[in-house]
Amino acid sequence: MALKKALTVLGLLSVSAWAFELEVGGGPQHEQFAGWVQYKGDKVDLKKDLNIKDRTRYFFYLDFRHKASLIFIPLPDVRIEYLRMNSSGTGTVSKGFTFGILHVNVGERVHTKFKFHQLDTTFYYTPLDLKVVKASWGVGVKLIDFKASVTRLTTHQTETRSATAPLPYLYGRVGAYLPYIHIYGDIKGLTAGSKNYFYDWKVAAGLHYDITKLLRVSLDGGYRYQRYRVDDIDDTSADVRSKGAFGSLSLTLTF
Repeated sequence: MALKKALTVLGLLSVSAWAFELEVGGGPQHEQFAGWVQYKGDKVDLKKDLNIKDRTRYFFYLDFRHKASLIFIPLPDVRIEYLRMNSSGTGTVSKGFTFGILHVNVGERVHTKFKFHQLDTTFYYTPLDLKVVKASWGVGVKLIDFKASVTRLTTHQTETRSATAPLPYLYGRVGAYLPYIHIYGDIKGLTAGSKNYFYDWKVAAGLHYDITKLLRVSLDGGYRYQRYRVDDIDDTSADVRSKGAFGSLSLTLTF
């Protein structure tokens, strides 16, 4: 009975479901941090108070595009992207502050670890799909793995705030494609009021070359900016920003 149902579902799928593109890629990304966090105490500046250093980390992604449909309903394409974002720092504070149960005095040295890893899953359509110009829209979920740990080096006391949170978002992308050259920009974001929102946008340009009819290689370079604003959620508020250049190498397989 289960086999019969499975065959029925497969029969409803368009035969074009077997035509698809699989793009895989990734590369380095420079992360320049700014902003503040607040946990049961004072606003603490990421740079001035916690001495968080700028870092170059990495990202990678998988983009699955197809022509499949269920009966007459087209199914969305899927893009999955992982961004590693973490840093640390050690320094002397210029002002006293409270972070959770930790009380830091002026002139004390602190060591901080900061993590903000991201896993994005986007479901999207491309209603404008011309030879030169493409435009996409969709929805997705950004899974944030957050952790901030502050240690007083004089007493070795540590306070840690961590959370794993899914953030839904709207997605849009526009790109132009010429022989061997392409440019694009995309944005993800959502707002829940003036003090709770986030956005993540990037612009890039690159070169591509068709090795065969089934295999394309691309080399891109661009700029990315992110901002996350949270107001008093589980005793935590924050305004965290990250920006920097990135590069990527990708392969696209067509079946």
